[in-house]
Amino acid sequence: MRALIVSDVHSNLEAFRSVIEDAEARENVDSIWSLGDLVGYGPDPAEVVELLMSRPHQAIAGNHDLASIGKLSLEAFNPHAAAANKWTAMQLSQEQKDFIGGQELRLELDEFTVVHGSPRDPIWEYVMSERAAVASFMHFDTYRCLLGHSHIPFLCRPTEDGASFVDFPLDTEITLATDRIIINPGSVGQPRDGDPRASYAVFDSESSTIAHHRVAYDIPATQEKMRRHKLPDALVERLAVGR
Repeated sequence: MRALIVSDVHSNLEAFRSVIEDAEARENVDSIWSLGDLVGYGPDPAEVVELLMSRPHQAIAGNHDLASIGKLSLEAFNPHAAAANKWTAMQLSQEQKDFIGGQELRLELDEFTVVHGSPRDPIWEYVMSERAAVASFMHFDTYRCLLGHSHIPFLCRPTEDGASFVDFPLDTEITLATDRIIINPGSVGQPRDGDPRASYAVFDSESSTIAHHRVAYDIPATQEKMRRHKLPDALVERLAVGR
């Protein structure tokens, strides 16, 4: 089984399509695993939800997903994110909202614990520090954890005195043994590591390997739609710089 692992698609249809096409050009994909924040920020929430629904998938909810269906207060978000989530809510059909609302906050798939933020706080916590990573390792029992939320790809392993973060190398198969590891595939729709290309991972259960890939997409087309819908300029501009 080959799973395409995506996170933080954020209503970016061009990026999501490009990721699916790039992954399938490498080898067939059996399922899409979405780590949350399918919507928010971007211009095509309904189309992105429909695309995921049309494919075999496993999906959990992120904070922007919950805000878009009224399950989190917009007061918890910065003004740009709140404005985008308010607009997003008006674009989704009831069926699409029900789909988002039916998603769990945590899943266990093939020795992975799957969350959006962290195993300790699936909605809000960012795993970006050694302290957060150490706490996270105490809150899941599987060998591996997949998460998103920070929009920054990484691998993190426990050490004798804490935890160690390393970059998730590109186009390299990483063998997953029984060592514990936290994996962030980065963001499809709004990368924040200085590389504007869409970021994703592919897990192969037969070889027990995972690989990180990036693909360029039509950023100007996404930006044009965002401007047409009068989404905040800051959200439009950040796509080109990956911040």
